[in-house]
Amino acid sequence: MKKFFLALAVAAIFIFVTACSGGSKKEEKGPEENQNDTDEISDEDGEPAETDGDTEPSKDDSDKAETTEPLECENFAEGLNENLMVGEGKKALERSFILRLPEKIDSGKKFPVVFLYHGYGDTADNFEQFLSSYVDNETMPFILVVPEARSDVYSLEQMSGLDWDMMNLTDDSAEADMFDAVLACIDKKWGVDKEHIHVSGFSAGAITANSIALQRPEKVASILSYSGAYFSDEKSRDALGSLMGMMNLGDLFSWPDFEEEHTKYPQVFVFGDKEDDSWGQAGMFTIYFNKMGRLGASYLTENGHDAILCEHDGTHTVAGISQEAMIKFFKDHPFGTEKSSYREKMPEDFAEICHFFTEADLEGLDDDDDGDEDTDPDAALACADFKEGLNKNLMAGKEGSKLARDFYLHLPKDISSGEQFPVIFFYHPYAASASDVDAILSSYVNNKTMPFILVLPEARKDKFSLSMPPTGLDWDIINLNDGSAEADMFDAVISCLESKGMVDAEHIHLSGFSAGAIAANSVALMRSEKIASVLTYSGAYFSDKDNLETLGSIEIGSESMPIGSLITWPDFEEEHNKYTQMLVFGAKGSDTWSYTENGLDFTIDFNEMAENDGRYLQENGHGAILCNHNGGHEPQVSQQDAANLIQFFYDHPLGTDPSPYKTDMPETFSKCIFKK
Repeated sequence: MKKFFLALAVAAIFIFVTACSGGSKKEEKGPEENQNDTDEISDEDGEPAETDGDTEPSKDDSDKAETTEPLECENFAEGLNENLMVGEGKKALERSFILRLPEKIDSGKKFPVVFLYHGYGDTADNFEQFLSSYVDNETMPFILVVPEARSDVYSLEQMSGLDWDMMNLTDDSAEADMFDAVLACIDKKWGVDKEHIHVSGFSAGAITANSIALQRPEKVASILSYSGAYFSDEKSRDALGSLMGMMNLGDLFSWPDFEEEHTKYPQVFVFGDKEDDSWGQAGMFTIYFNKMGRLGASYLTENGHDAILCEHDGTHTVAGISQEAMIKFFKDHPFGTEKSSYREKMPEDFAEICHFFTEADLEGLDDDDDGDEDTDPDAALACADFKEGLNKNLMAGKEGSKLARDFYLHLPKDISSGEQFPVIFFYHPYAASASDVDAILSSYVNNKTMPFILVLPEARKDKFSLSMPPTGLDWDIINLNDGSAEADMFDAVISCLESKGMVDAEHIHLSGFSAGAIAANSVALMRSEKIASVLTYSGAYFSDKDNLETLGSIEIGSESMPIGSLITWPDFEEEHNKYTQMLVFGAKGSDTWSYTENGLDFTIDFNEMAENDGRYLQENGHGAILCNHNGGHEPQVSQQDAANLIQFFYDHPLGTDPSPYKTDMPETFSKCIFKK
């Protein structure tokens, strides 16, 4: 069966690579689809450089040797070097690389060497520009080596790498072989300062740099990587998730671990925003390098290395740490440095965005269920144990109906100030998970307009499934006559946060997408006394009779049964808190979701549901704002959409009646109308 899944995975990736070979840029789709297809570098100001990952290598005669003979050490020269035979026997492979040499290379002095690995879809000719003009810097003149990947050999189609040999390293690595060969020849021709051999790279190149250091720690002095990962780390492999729901992506990687006795080196992990520093392909996989950097630092710390984390808050580009700061880090960390001098004082260039990784950083770092927790995994979560990231086993509900629930919690940076903060709950869609939306939303908790506490509940799809008789779409949203597990969970989380004095009771808000939006509506309906306002993407109120009628009927033998008769929601209490709700939805006939299993066959048109709910909310005394994005069944996840969500909640605290948007709709809500 595993071979069958692997074959499907290979076919899927082959289709993806073929479709993306033209270098097409990202397409706005779902939360995991908003990714670039190639890696790119940026200039010193953090903006993308005017270079393209698909640029052809330089044809400059001064940089290209006119020979097809195997390259010998004595023929190493400034510029492009081709046809170096790397590896032995069947593993022998021709490799190319660019050399940039300091002016005094022939002085007899031994120079430091820096290896720089480019990202997926890029070239050595393009990426060498990042460091080539710095080889004669005053701090530490060095020899620059920029290897060229062999994308024709190590490709995603063949499940062997991302341009580099970086997936299966159990039988060594072509990249480590190349590192050895180039280094040996440089030492033979000019001499290498063995106290200063350093590696760096970006994205797939950073992963490659890490693999070199892992396999050759006896040679590497220190590393500075931009948006990379260690796939010898089990937690990093687990964080890759699954490929199209078929198999764990981490299973495709085979890396050795560090030898028990190995040379320790310090490393700087540079990465961007939790959401934006990512790379992947729609519906297949997404790598979040912010998380990979933290996991990599944890992994190195556990193996005796010093690690520094630097977060530039940008996208998937080379940014944050300048070339000068990188070179100074290398100068300050020669071979054998086990305790970095940066522990005592971080240099000015590092101080603004970097901090030293210590044991304290390991607490609460792992947001995944890795089964390695020190505490009993079945123990009930106490309020005092709420933490940043994944929280497990909160017991919600009354005796006889208690249920263990999980959720992600993200806190603003000033949470320890004693100030009370707004709380936003966001419910994920059917067949997804809280971790899928975690990286999208958690980066906004320190928003300047309204810093807030973010709660991302995890559905209990094992409990509330669409089987016969139906109980839910992952959430408890079908039969609410005897209460709701989602309302119980809301109560339990809010109660714990209130006990810590964290909650601004004027600002408790709900949001969600699709089945998650329906779950948010159900909580608002049943806990209206606490809800300030609601913003949903493609949801429905099943207390609205018109919505139940639109679901149609199912045939059971010769009998017909309305699907709506299977759903029971209470209505609003006659006297209840009125809140304003913004309903975001797509085009009629396009914003739809269908289910055709377990004897059911129905389609929900969320455009129609939203129109019904606008009237339903208005009839019950609520303000209703309808926003038609004219797209399909998809959430709106751009930065502007996130800013709009937060602005709407900020403008609608508890008891806002009427909404200020009734007479003065902000320009950023140009697609919205107030229901009248």
